[in-house]
Amino acid sequence: KLQSVLNIAKTIFVCIVLLVGALLFSKDANELVLRPIERMVLKVQAMAANPLTKFSIRPHDKELESEGEQLETRMLENSIARICSLLSVGFGEAGTEIIAENMKRSGEINPMIPGRKVVAIFGFCDIRQFTDSTEVLQEEVMEYVNTIGKIVHMEAHLYGGSANKNIGDAFLLVWKFPPNITKRDVDLASEGLLKDEEKLLLLEQIADGALVSFLAVMAGLRRSAKLSSYKSNKKLNKRMPNFQTQMGFGLHVGWAIEGAIGSEYKVDASYLSPNVNISARLEAATKQFETPLLFTGQFANILSESTRTKCRQIDHVTLKGSEQPLRLYTCDVDIEAIPMPTQEEILSGRTYEDETNSLQLYENPFLEHPDIALMRKRVSEEFLNDFHRAFQKYERGEWNEARTLLHKTRKRVSYNGEEIEDGPTKSLLAVMERTNYRAPSDWNGFRVLTEK
Repeated sequence: KLQSVLNIAKTIFVCIVLLVGALLFSKDANELVLRPIERMVLKVQAMAANPLTKFSIRPHDKELESEGEQLETRMLENSIARICSLLSVGFGEAGTEIIAENMKRSGEINPMIPGRKVVAIFGFCDIRQFTDSTEVLQEEVMEYVNTIGKIVHMEAHLYGGSANKNIGDAFLLVWKFPPNITKRDVDLASEGLLKDEEKLLLLEQIADGALVSFLAVMAGLRRSAKLSSYKSNKKLNKRMPNFQTQMGFGLHVGWAIEGAIGSEYKVDASYLSPNVNISARLEAATKQFETPLLFTGQFANILSESTRTKCRQIDHVTLKGSEQPLRLYTCDVDIEAIPMPTQEEILSGRTYEDETNSLQLYENPFLEHPDIALMRKRVSEEFLNDFHRAFQKYERGEWNEARTLLHKTRKRVSYNGEEIEDGPTKSLLAVMERTNYRAPSDWNGFRVLTEK
C-alpha cells in the first residue's frame, strides 16, 4: 500500500515537473521567438498596407540584456523597421504603390508597376549660383545642399506636402489632393464654378499650405545659422561678392502620372506631366522677372480669397512649345526683413527645428506667422492697386497709359526704408519699350515668353 502511494506521488511529481517545464519553455519560446516574429510579420503587413508607416526602433538596453532578453530577435526586428523606414524615405510618397505591391506579392521583385493618374500641386525650387558654389566648396557642398534640403523638405512637410525629387541644385515637391478630388473639380474651382463647399475648402487649404510653405522656406534660408556661416566664407565671397543663399520657386496645379521610372537595375518613383515641367519653367522665369516666386493663374484661383488678395498678376504669357496662355502671379515679400543669426547663434550648433516658426499651427499665416507677417509688412495695398490698374491697361493694349501708371510702381520701399526696384514692373516696361510703348497689331493680351 505504501509503495502504491509512493508511486502515485512520484507520478504526480513527474507530471508537475513536466508541466512547469513546459510552461517555462512555452513562456521563453513566446517571449524570445514567437512574439518577436509576430511583431515582424505585423510590421511587414503594415508596410504593405501603408508604405509611409513610421516604425519605432527599440533601443539597446543593457538592463534587459542582463535580465536575459535575447538580443538577436530584437536586432532582427529593428533591422526590419529600419529597412521599412529607408524604403519610405527612398521612394517617398510617389513610391507607395511600388512598395505596397511588391510587399504583397510572392515571387520576384517587379518595381515597374503601371502608373496612375493623380491631381496635385507641383512646386519646383532651385538653388541660385550653384555651379560656382560647388566649385568653391568642393566636398563641403554636400552639407550645404543637405542643409537647404532640410529646410525645403521640412517646411513642405509641415504644410501638407511631400518631397519627391532631389536633383542636385533643385527640389520637386508635391501636394497631392485626396482621390475624391478630380481634375474637373480643380478646373471648376479655378473658374469659380465649383459648388461643393467641402471640396472647395479642402482645395483652398492645400493650395494655401503650398504657398505658405515656400514663403516659409525663403525665411528659413535667412534664419538658418548653418547657412549664415557660408556668408562669411572668404572663398565664396571672392567668387560671388556679398554671397548669400538664394532660391527661385515655381508653383502650378494639374494632373500627372505617378509611378516608377527606370528599369529593374534602378528605379525612381516620380511624376510625369507637362504640369510638372511648367512649375520648373516658372522657377527658371523668376530670374527674368527678378522675383523669387512665380505661380500660375490656375493655382492662384484655387487659393482662399484672403490669400489671393495678397498676390498680384504680373504677366500673361505662353511658354515656349505651348499655345495655352498662362497668367503669371507672385506674392511679394521682403526677405531682407528676416533678421540674420548672430555670431553666437551661428556657433551654438542649433538645428532648424529650433529656428523655424512653422511648428505652430496658424489660422491665418499671413497675419500670424511671424516671418511671413514681417516679410510682408512693407507691401502696401496702394502699391498692389496701382500695379493692378497698370496691368489692366497693359493687357488691354493701352501701353502708353500703362507706362505712366507703372512709373509709380517702379520703386517701392523695403523693410529697411530703402527704395528698391520692382522686378515685375521693370519687366513689363522692358517688354513695352521694345515696340516704343505701342501694342502689336495682333495683340491679344498675352505674349510669348521666349527667355528662360
